[in-house]
Amino acid sequence: MTIKGINLIYVWFLVVLAVSPFLELQDNFYNPPDKMTSFAEVSEGTFLLNGGEFRFVGTNAYYLPNYKKLDPTVVERAFNAFNVAGITVVRMWAFYDGFDCGYSAVDDNENVIQVAPGIYNEEALRHLDYIIARGKRQNIRFILPFINFWDELGGICQYNTWAGAEKPSQNMEFFLSNDKTQEWFRNYIKMLLNRVNTYTGVAYKDEPAIFSWQIMNEGRNRGQDPKILRDWYREMAQYIKSIDPNHLVGTGEEGFDHNTPDQYSLSEYSNTYALRANEGTSYVMNTAIPEIDYGNAHWYPSEFGFGYNITENLLRAQNAWLTDHQRIAADYGKPFVLGEYGFPGWGDERVVAMYTSLWRTAEEIKLDGSLFWQLTADYVKCPEYGGNICWPGGREDTHLFKTFMQHVENVQYVPRAQ
Repeated sequence: MTIKGINLIYVWFLVVLAVSPFLELQDNFYNPPDKMTSFAEVSEGTFLLNGGEFRFVGTNAYYLPNYKKLDPTVVERAFNAFNVAGITVVRMWAFYDGFDCGYSAVDDNENVIQVAPGIYNEEALRHLDYIIARGKRQNIRFILPFINFWDELGGICQYNTWAGAEKPSQNMEFFLSNDKTQEWFRNYIKMLLNRVNTYTGVAYKDEPAIFSWQIMNEGRNRGQDPKILRDWYREMAQYIKSIDPNHLVGTGEEGFDHNTPDQYSLSEYSNTYALRANEGTSYVMNTAIPEIDYGNAHWYPSEFGFGYNITENLLRAQNAWLTDHQRIAADYGKPFVLGEYGFPGWGDERVVAMYTSLWRTAEEIKLDGSLFWQLTADYVKCPEYGGNICWPGGREDTHLFKTFMQHVENVQYVPRAQ
């Protein structure tokens, strides 16, 4: 049959239907059936959403805005996987700084947002807009850090390079003490909080689809007094809230401490490195900051000194790490989020053993929130870190994915909009 024998309008409908997942959002996309109006809150040590208690299980997906440029099909497959899993909270980067550090230093096709101090790439910001709007349509909320401690996506290395630091990489002492880096970082925060999303028409500071801001991903200040970083976190949290009083603010830290405080169950840790890390940061001090709304820690046992095999010592420390950090946060009247966790096992039985044990503990202690590193929907991001769950593409970690889905169902309850 030739095209002349088919109704052209019908043909056009079929074409649009086939490619619609990969088109830009349309105007009617921005008003989901259950219109998202409530901001996440904290009351008496608990997250609240729509006036009811909220606990969540989610994933990191730092790559989403970058892949909106590099390969939009990855973005859509990721959101489809989130939907199947039942995920309602995703953590991703709200930054990409410069071309001197990290991935963009070797590939100028990367989706850099801040190309120079105070000079912002509108196309890249629109991609961030798109991801937030796309998630909002799916009733997903985002946790968004403003900067990285590490060199990936620029981080403090890029700010330090712009300011002329001789040793810019991971040099927190320079970053915190330099007037220019601090001015540029505040300017970036101010720009983003006041930005109006080009798809939703809502300013970021007024966007309920943003669950929380985080000041920095995995901030450290090696060898320095942890009070320095503590005081800076408070200063930045106050600055964020002066512009945006609607959103929760977290540190984004790893949960390390200083001089093994007695708030931890020391006998449960065969290796106390993370409790005395000399990384210039203290979870106890940081969580006590009045303007920080919840405790945050990460968990990478192989990197924290517990080896690459699943042992009794590792699992005991894992249970204690979750329990201790949640209890310490509760002592300050705050919930606790395990913001990242992972294990380099490439989907093998070690990953299964660690994750299933962690999920069981999380359910037993009613962990307020957790986000693993990370759910990937195809082979593009699957091999980046061994602890990834790859579904439905890549390794097709079907068993692990289904177990994760059950964990989501066991933990997560989203109160209806009022």
